[in-house]
Amino acid sequence: MRRLLLALPLLLMAAPAAFACTEDELQAKAIQLSDLVKTIVASDPSKADAWREKQIQVDRTAERTTNLDEICAAYDKAISEAKPQ
Repeated sequence: MRRLLLALPLLLMAAPAAFACTEDELQAKAIQLSDLVKTIVASDPSKADAWREKQIQVDRTAERTTNLDEICAAYDKAISEAKPQ
């Protein structure tokens, strides 16, 4: 039990680095969002403007910060909204 209590803080300190977004992940998320939006718009063209605006919001996040985790979070949010329920 004592070892677990000693190891827990070390794991928590290492966790943010383990979950950091990389440029490759960011690129994959951008492609995934683009593919999802293409599918949505192909099936319902009336949603094109709304999704274009969501993509612009993600692009603005990427323009205002260099924090990859923040940009990835914006992509993750848009992707979760775009995925079929």
